[in-house]
Amino acid sequence: MPPEKLFSRPLMGFFYSLVRSQPMPIVVHITDAKNVRSIQRSGIRPSGNNGAVYLMPLTPNHLVSHQWLRELKRSGTRQLVGIYLRIPSDEKVWVGHYNQPHQLVTLGEAIRQLNELHDPLGFEMFVCRKVETSEIQKVRSLPQVIGWRHMPHAHGRALCGCPVCLPKGSIKSSALRKRLDPKIAIPSLQAIQNQIASARNADDLLESLWPLRMKRRRIDSSFLEPLLSIDDEYLLQELASTLPYFRHPKSIEMLHTLSEHSCPEVSSAARDGLASFEQSQATPNAT
Repeated sequence: MPPEKLFSRPLMGFFYSLVRSQPMPIVVHITDAKNVRSIQRSGIRPSGNNGAVYLMPLTPNHLVSHQWLRELKRSGTRQLVGIYLRIPSDEKVWVGHYNQPHQLVTLGEAIRQLNELHDPLGFEMFVCRKVETSEIQKVRSLPQVIGWRHMPHAHGRALCGCPVCLPKGSIKSSALRKRLDPKIAIPSLQAIQNQIASARNADDLLESLWPLRMKRRRIDSSFLEPLLSIDDEYLLQELASTLPYFRHPKSIEMLHTLSEHSCPEVSSAARDGLASFEQSQATPNAT
């Protein structure tokens, strides 16, 4: 249910005005349960690339205040807890949506901005200092199913398997990545050679060339020589781009032939292939 449906705007406005009027608003920091003893003993130390302590103001909407819990669980943490703090309303905090530029404002101003947001999901704030033990009010266990994962309102949307949206090491990331981006089976070299020998047109030959680029080989590329006689400029261009993956003198010979082709795209691709051979010979460790 959207946050604005849980409480009326007048009630939300009254609550935030009450919080801002307090010199020490309550905020919550969500962390791994195993860190509680250390935090109670030494406080919360800044972490991450920006040296920050992330927190959210305690609001009448439990979801908004604790919305980051499920996203944080993607790191593999089993049990997250809430550390409730009292921080002065004039404390400077960075505030904004997680994928937008942040502003440096007072905590009271950050709470006001949160109140004015039509959709507060994805909102975050942090302080760039250590939180002292004297600022800790209580530690509370939390339901482990609060909030959103991947992005706000992601439920029902197709997931993205890129490294940003699905970082390696996050919970179930390997299984999700396989489902979203399954690996294509690469046929064996013998199967590719049979496919080329039985191909009936240029399209079939084009389809058989791309698997040859999956790795570099040192075998004889003579089985590709019959393709030189086919009058298809696009096929010859792809052949010129494929031959450098065969580190064999026969590939150089065929590239020299293609470099004299009347089609500029074919001759250019062949010259690029010859240049890659010269570069690999100049670098002994090249594969």
